[in-house]
Amino acid sequence: MRAVVTGGVKGLGRAFTLELLNRGYEVIATYLTSEKEAKELESKYENLKCFKCDVTNQVEVSKFFWEMDDLDLLINNAAIAKDENWLFKSLDNFMEVVKVNLGGVFIVSRYAVTRMMGGTIINISSNNTLGYHNPISMDYDASKAGVNMLTKDFADALKELEIKVVAIAPGWIDTEAIKEADPKYIEAELARGDQSELIDPNLLAKKILDDMPNYKSGDIIEIKEVEHERHKKIN
Repeated sequence: MRAVVTGGVKGLGRAFTLELLNRGYEVIATYLTSEKEAKELESKYENLKCFKCDVTNQVEVSKFFWEMDDLDLLINNAAIAKDENWLFKSLDNFMEVVKVNLGGVFIVSRYAVTRMMGGTIINISSNNTLGYHNPISMDYDASKAGVNMLTKDFADALKELEIKVVAIAPGWIDTEAIKEADPKYIEAELARGDQSELIDPNLLAKKILDDMPNYKSGDIIEIKEVEHERHKKIN
């Protein structure tokens, strides 16, 4: 079995990569700037290949999949955030977030399906789209809301090819980026989102892959706390 994980060498992407390797997958992880982490990770696992690929560059993405054999699973994980006071948010910064988080999901999925006969696409969204939005993240929130709709559109478009497309909308995850944030801000966001603690990315990746056979194409699944099974389907 072969899987592609975009943004697959850090954070939740790394957790997916490691969990998939443990399950016997051949994993291809993409990165853009994390070359050091990619080389270190790749050196440890025979069934892992890491490739630098800009998910917003159609030429790079098409070449990436052109050189690939059949694909069973795609995890669209690559994303960025540029949180700031909306009064000072430039259109360029706003559109950069949308281009990576939404445009990247579209273009990667578009070319990935040329290598898929059945299989699954998992899009990483956010529960910011399900009532926990924040004005400082309006570009991120808008992009992830777009991911939800793109998931449903691709689910319909790929039905005849028997490719399942689902979106996972997690709460706050314990990643490197979060560790650098103001603890008081994170504490307030957790409380606002009815989340008792940060989600362990390794447990989250395992939970998602464990439940993958049970998901239906077009599902948007909110996950707040893996340990307590606090997840639900959003129609």
